[in-house]
Amino acid sequence: MDSKITSNLNWGRNSNITSKIFFPKNIQEINKLIKKKNFIFAGNQRSFGDNSINSKSIISTKNLNKILFFNNKSGIISVESGILLSQILKVVSADGWILPVMPGSKYVSVGGIIANNVIGKNSIKNQLKFHILEITLIGQNGKIIKCSKKYNKKIFDLTVGGFGLTGSVISAKLKLKKIKSPLILQKIINFDSYNKFFELIKKVKKFEYNVSWIRYLGKNKISGLLYLGNHDSQTNQTNLPVSYKDKKLNFLYFYLLRAFTQNFFLIKVLNSLFFFHKKYFYKKKIHWNDFFFPQDKYLDFNKIYGKDGFIQFQFCSPEKKLIKILNEIDYYFKKNKLHSTFIILKKIEEKGRYLNFYGKGISVSMDVPVNKGFREFKDFLNKLCLKNKLRMNLSKDIIASHDYIKKLGGYTDFKKDLYNFNKKRKLNSIFSSRLKI
Repeated sequence: MDSKITSNLNWGRNSNITSKIFFPKNIQEINKLIKKKNFIFAGNQRSFGDNSINSKSIISTKNLNKILFFNNKSGIISVESGILLSQILKVVSADGWILPVMPGSKYVSVGGIIANNVIGKNSIKNQLKFHILEITLIGQNGKIIKCSKKYNKKIFDLTVGGFGLTGSVISAKLKLKKIKSPLILQKIINFDSYNKFFELIKKVKKFEYNVSWIRYLGKNKISGLLYLGNHDSQTNQTNLPVSYKDKKLNFLYFYLLRAFTQNFFLIKVLNSLFFFHKKYFYKKKIHWNDFFFPQDKYLDFNKIYGKDGFIQFQFCSPEKKLIKILNEIDYYFKKNKLHSTFIILKKIEEKGRYLNFYGKGISVSMDVPVNKGFREFKDFLNKLCLKNKLRMNLSKDIIASHDYIKKLGGYTDFKKDLYNFNKKRKLNSIFSSRLKI
């Protein structure tokens, strides 16, 4: 069995932990590894946070990467947990199918997106859990469990968005979405005030997808672009396979983007150029690969933030509190000479349970380079979320405190039900230890 010792344990490159990662080839080898007392499972290690990091042992499911069954008539697919979304899409898109909820990257494992109950750009039913038919799980004792919304439901609910703490997803059966064309009919609308933004998002339910990219954020001021999308139902090209052109950053692009992430003035310049291009030259029809996964264009863009990496934090704000909260963040950024390289807003209206990310209002997501003021920044965010009762997206988390999470809806129930499922806990992560789950 292959293994390696490494410190690059997540996509944010923000962990100072070094751990040993094992790469079992089958369930028998997994059973040998889970005799250890302290470990966590991981997929392709594309998480922004530390929920798949353990300081002693990490068991990777990368070698469990097969498509077990695919019915191209019904759109039902069964896959092993280590397979990447990109591998699935290459196969199913040729027959006119895609995953109904697309996360921000296609280079994530199925086990990972289930463990985090990922969200995407969907205007309604924007959680992966709606499209999972069945999960096969291996617990910390080696027992194989099948669960779904109909049987072993409590285990199913604990596992979907359970951060890998019930065990490892070995395989999953998913229901795909049928599309007539690989093209998205895209509409991009400029807004230059909060009033305009709130006016626009009232109409997003008329579109399958919505997301807003923020060009400028200031006191009581905001500007950006609202992206709306529907699948093209007129062009019949279901047999057109996806072609990925993703590549690594070359030397010039790497150092140019590295400079942008460290300098607020250069970020403003880059944002203005990007804004101009998107406003006046955007394509009205765009391949779903470009619509859903623009950040995948460069496979190693996470390295531009330097050796200390970056964090991505996300929370849901009620609409009536959004201006006040973003004003507070903007004030803190200016006072402490911080900045966000990307700010994304999205209207959401989702129900959930346990520690999943859900709520009604505006989802706010920001990428922030890690620097010497990181500890103070974490304290600020925790106080902000506590004071305003904001729900963080814990699937990306590396900043939440126990004081925050113990007051979060679903925490007590999740902790109690997880204990009843695994009374002798061997599965642990930096995330679960930090938050005393």
